[in-house]
Amino acid sequence: MNDRIKNIRQHGKTARGKNELLKHLSGQRLTLKQAVYAKCYDCAGFYCDGKVDCKIPHCSLFPFQPYNANREKRTVKRIMPKDHMERMRAARH
Repeated sequence: MNDRIKNIRQHGKTARGKNELLKHLSGQRLTLKQAVYAKCYDCAGFYCDGKVDCKIPHCSLFPFQPYNANREKRTVKRIMPKDHMERMRAARH
């Protein structure tokens, strides 16, 4: 087993990004979100100081850091035209 994986399993705190980093190190593919969490976990020293904001605003991943209180949340609201909604309702009946 890779020494780094052993070290993470032995000393790493249970936090968002741990499983994702272990998955990456074992050669599995990650989604973009998983990769961000894995990188933050790695950069923050496996959250050995606790699950807290890293306070590194110049980092390009800072807006997505899992423990950043002001983290960007992606919510997508779909606004459908009224005529499309009416066609969908009509199709149900």
